[in-house]
Amino acid sequence: MTLDSQISKEFCGSQNSEISRRRLLQLMGYSVTGIAGISILEACGGPNPPHTVDVTVTPYGTLTTNNGVTRKIAPYFLGYNNVPIHSPSWDNPNAVKAAVQFNPGTLRYPGGTVANYWDWQNGWFLPGAPDGFLNAPQSIYRLNELQIAVQATRAIPIYVLNMLTSDLTTQLAMLSSAQSMGLPVQFVELGNEFYLRNPVDYVTKFPTGSDYGKMATSWIRAIRDKFPNVNIAAVGGVPTDQSSDPRKANWNQELLQNLEGADALTQHPYVSVTHSMIGNGTSDTNSAANIVDALSARWQQFEGQLQSLPQNMKVWFTEYNIVDTTNDVFHTWIHGIFAAKMSLTFLEEERTELACFYDMIGKSGYEVISSNQQFALTAAGWAMRLLGDTMKDMISAQEIDFGANGGTSSPLLGWIFNDGSHHQAFIVNSSANSFTINVDPVFAQGSHFQQLASDPLKRITGPESLTITSGTPGHQISLPSFSLTQLK
Repeated sequence: MTLDSQISKEFCGSQNSEISRRRLLQLMGYSVTGIAGISILEACGGPNPPHTVDVTVTPYGTLTTNNGVTRKIAPYFLGYNNVPIHSPSWDNPNAVKAAVQFNPGTLRYPGGTVANYWDWQNGWFLPGAPDGFLNAPQSIYRLNELQIAVQATRAIPIYVLNMLTSDLTTQLAMLSSAQSMGLPVQFVELGNEFYLRNPVDYVTKFPTGSDYGKMATSWIRAIRDKFPNVNIAAVGGVPTDQSSDPRKANWNQELLQNLEGADALTQHPYVSVTHSMIGNGTSDTNSAANIVDALSARWQQFEGQLQSLPQNMKVWFTEYNIVDTTNDVFHTWIHGIFAAKMSLTFLEEERTELACFYDMIGKSGYEVISSNQQFALTAAGWAMRLLGDTMKDMISAQEIDFGANGGTSSPLLGWIFNDGSHHQAFIVNSSANSFTINVDPVFAQGSHFQQLASDPLKRITGPESLTITSGTPGHQISLPSFSLTQLK
């Protein structure tokens, strides 16, 4: 079987090929904004724990903020992919311990493209899967291993069904087995990225979005017959120029003409980082600005596409990240800033029900936990852990209005989260400028802040690579350049 670079992040990662992985993901889509999370930085360990400080950063400007409209969010909003060819098995207690600290709301099982060739009973690939999958280091991922992760993290599984190389009866049996084990059957995803032209298996099985929509409708009816309360998402396409890829460009329109009964469409926004963004003598600050600008531009494309979807159709961002075609940005601090800002951006679309960062544990650069470095946090890991702590169990979110300095395309992006009795805020400063803001009255008395900052293209190898501060903000708080701030 011949597979070109579009097949998947998982396949390319399994071959440890940076070049093929970059080519592959470069074609898949590009971005949104993010979030970051962890509350008890003292638990991070390392030689440089957080310390209480008086923040005296010289501000670029003092801003008065206002709060925007409040939206509901699910307490499971922020989740993760964990691809078995990148990660050790969940029967490894160190893997479980590393995952728990991220407070994942969902775990996508068994992952993305791997699901299209997955044998759930054996916890590995079906015999006809691509050689790159079959020859990957084996990490068994059955429902038993999923149960270990779910019990430890309290995450809800998202079952990605194999519509490509399996059948409906077999996939229903998986859901029934999961339910009999006590695993929640709440979210089901009907395959992964079938809008791609490669591998050719996708085009053979689903020549058009219409063909996929018809089959998805029949599967939805059968699934609801056995699991009437389940939430089901179909594969949505990504914004693409008609002339470059008509299959992908027409996917949503053809799908929606033939799809019935789905609760949501999946979206996979990726932002490509190219040599032109960070090369040719470009400074770290300008490189970081280029990456943030690319995020904003790609999100605008997705926003435009989302407007064409039915208003009652929810959106699941079940994969998102950067695609580092340079291999110079993965593990640098701007990757952490990006992950946090991208995650927060999804909140701007009120129909967004959940978001799953790609990837949790791995060794390809996308991950928040490095399996090559004794489960150490990457730059994205520091950011997403802090965000996960901020958003854990929250049920509403209110955007902070920073005026001209705020929003996806501006330096500052922040949200206040509420679980009914507690308020927690998260603010991203993705610029080279520092700011001072007046603290919202809800945080003025007895509140606490935690803050992470570093140079944007500095590789994060541990807490010593970051400036980690914590303390009581008082009536004002400074937001250093390229920083993440949590208020509780």
